[in-house]
Amino acid sequence: MAELRLSRGYIDKISRFTRYRVLLLMFLVTGITYLDRVCISAAAPRITADLRLTDLQMGYAFSVFALSYGLFEIPMGWWGDRIGQRKMLTRIVVCWSAFTVITGLVWSYFALIFARFIFGAAEAGAFPTVARALARWFPAGERGWVTGIMWTGARLGGALAPPLATLLIVWTGWRATFVLFGAVGLVWSAVFWIWYRDDPAQHRSVGPAELAHIQRHGPVRAPDAHLAHGFPTPWRRIFSSGTMWALFWMYFATSYGFWFFLTWLPTYLMREHSVTVTKAGFLSAMPLALGAVACLTGGALSDWLTRRTGSLRWGRRLVGLAGFTLTAAGFAAAAAAEGPLTAVVCLTLAAGAMDLAVPVAWAACLDVGGRFGGTATGFMNTSSSISAMISPIAAAKLFETFGSFHAMFASAAAVYLLAGLLWLKIDPSRPVDN
Repeated sequence: MAELRLSRGYIDKISRFTRYRVLLLMFLVTGITYLDRVCISAAAPRITADLRLTDLQMGYAFSVFALSYGLFEIPMGWWGDRIGQRKMLTRIVVCWSAFTVITGLVWSYFALIFARFIFGAAEAGAFPTVARALARWFPAGERGWVTGIMWTGARLGGALAPPLATLLIVWTGWRATFVLFGAVGLVWSAVFWIWYRDDPAQHRSVGPAELAHIQRHGPVRAPDAHLAHGFPTPWRRIFSSGTMWALFWMYFATSYGFWFFLTWLPTYLMREHSVTVTKAGFLSAMPLALGAVACLTGGALSDWLTRRTGSLRWGRRLVGLAGFTLTAAGFAAAAAAEGPLTAVVCLTLAAGAMDLAVPVAWAACLDVGGRFGGTATGFMNTSSSISAMISPIAAAKLFETFGSFHAMFASAAAVYLLAGLLWLKIDPSRPVDN
């Protein structure tokens, strides 16, 4: 009997960590997401040469991904709220991994444009679905640091991609590199489908103590609870909410500067500072590497400030405002930098400051969205898709006009300064699902 009690106690102790295994899965998939996205920036010089593209054509290839991603972001976030995260995220990862592989098989400019457009549509809804899954597995009081972990995975994936991709491109060619990266996502999706469950209460390894912890602020709803219990999506409240629109336009800024890192940064270092392709890959990883630390720090800091001040509004606002103001300063300094190391340090500081605010933006949007968190974050993230579409083309146009990417840095500084002020309009204590 004592042996049985010991066994049960051990099982219950282990089961308390099931939510952290869920967090690990989400950490990995966000890393894979950016591994696949950033690969094309490292491969851009080879793709441009092999397919005989102009800089502007490559800019359109970067941007068409963001166009389709933005078009499908809200529908996919809404769909994930309806059918559950297990079905939705598996579909998303399988499809984007397949088109990562297909990107490595393209033979012409139009084939590249088509592959990137479908890639963007396939990946749309990934982050809203991941964020909603984490909101189901963790209580509201832990939302800041949990979304920080989510974005830490994304930034680490983005940081690893440039050096890893450049090495693989040198060894195997850019086409094989896309095939290898795509295979990683297919493996993840198989593990996720077999193990993950939308409702923690239905997971066999979740014990009573862990379930009680997860449900501290109310029971976890089943995937179809919105329909079964008469909760239609509050579209009018979402689209008439001043906080939602402030979140929308604030989040526009995140991709404007960040997508320069994902697309043109290696090219900038090679052209304007004459560094080698391998060195450019490693230097390009620095902004994303610091961003990984900042994501974790920003989310945890926001949760701490919320507890200390007793105000969810200021716990989120203070981190967002400070982060974006410092980002503007970093880009402004980069616009005046001369050497490659100075430029990268300034851009790294800008990226780190921005990533203090990114997980806080997602936590605030989940606070506002409530049970419709996937739909709300899909709405917010659409704005970043718009700026992600604009950013690569703007960088190419500004380079053509001024002969340098420094003009792009100056415009990014202005965008982030304005976005920082929008944090003063964001009130996460007023959810739209009440």
